[in-house]
Amino acid sequence: MALASDGLGGLVLLGTSRTTGTSGPTSVEANGTALMLSHHDGAGQVLWTRTFLPEPSSEGGPAIAHAQLLGIASTAELFIAGKVEGRLRLGETLIADSHFVAKLAADGTPQWARSTGMLKALTPDIEGEVVVAHGRLVTRYDARGTVRWSQELPAMSSASAVALDPDGGAVLVGQRPLAPFESIGFIARLSPVGEVYWELEVGPDAPNFTHVAFAADGGLRFTGDFDGTLHWGGSVLAPTCDTQGCPRAAFILAADAAGRPLWGHALTGTASGEASGARLASDVNGGTAVLFRHGCGSELARLGARGALSWRAPYVTEPCAPGLQLRDITFLPGGDLASAGTFSGTRAFGAQEPFTADDTDTFLQ
Repeated sequence: MALASDGLGGLVLLGTSRTTGTSGPTSVEANGTALMLSHHDGAGQVLWTRTFLPEPSSEGGPAIAHAQLLGIASTAELFIAGKVEGRLRLGETLIADSHFVAKLAADGTPQWARSTGMLKALTPDIEGEVVVAHGRLVTRYDARGTVRWSQELPAMSSASAVALDPDGGAVLVGQRPLAPFESIGFIARLSPVGEVYWELEVGPDAPNFTHVAFAADGGLRFTGDFDGTLHWGGSVLAPTCDTQGCPRAAFILAADAAGRPLWGHALTGTASGEASGARLASDVNGGTAVLFRHGCGSELARLGARGALSWRAPYVTEPCAPGLQLRDITFLPGGDLASAGTFSGTRAFGAQEPFTADDTDTFLQ
């Protein structure tokens, strides 16, 4: 699942929906998934939806589409990235058993699609082009989907998360082995041709980086999960322990454009469970929102530009069960925060009347 602001107060949501099987020339087996794309206005009302239904490969089996990345250009054109097991037609291109990136018009109509390596990041620019990190490569596609250039970057294969600037420069985060059964975290800033501008080690206990993003001032924000301790600038981060032990915690780290640490926080859920799946978003004033999941649901936190915690909101299930999961967040132009996730059962969201999921449904708020 991926969520992005359209720049005009609305939102675009990319996700998947379970297929139940159809008959005829485009038949699919039950338990497959289709790509779902929807555009919502500032009040959450649906403006349009698009469904892209894959077909089984010649070997048979369910046709499964995975939604991974979403970006919106200033021209309102959309870029989506994901993976298909089977065959997926996007416009005039057939993607078969591959990761892919695709460009769509502002109304969701496919314009082009390309097979890629395993996807890690994409960034649109103002001219309808897109930079994509995939496999060991960073590739720029022009407005028609032609490769303008492609560059292999060191450490790309070991990076667990990547952020790209519009010129193709990259920030890579991940783990580097030190010895058998011992690793340390790393952060590296690279030029578009792979030159290392600067590099940091993050430890001593290797964190699991899950997301990195640029702040409005060109600085950087990092999130993920860890146990043990992390040294960040003059701070020592550690999970909060209780009588049950020290559950894995989420972290958020801030650095300036030169990689100098600014501030950091360890975030432990208000309910039990190991933190995972952390994602973040940065607003135009340098503030940050971060979400992470745990065994009883999810947590959402808002921080100011200097790292001060503004508020935290738990999204938990009683009794404890992972039935309510935040998946992605984004800021709207006015500074409001939007989020999307999945839920099962009957749930109330704020002052709304409760919603009931018929299986597992998506919510947008």
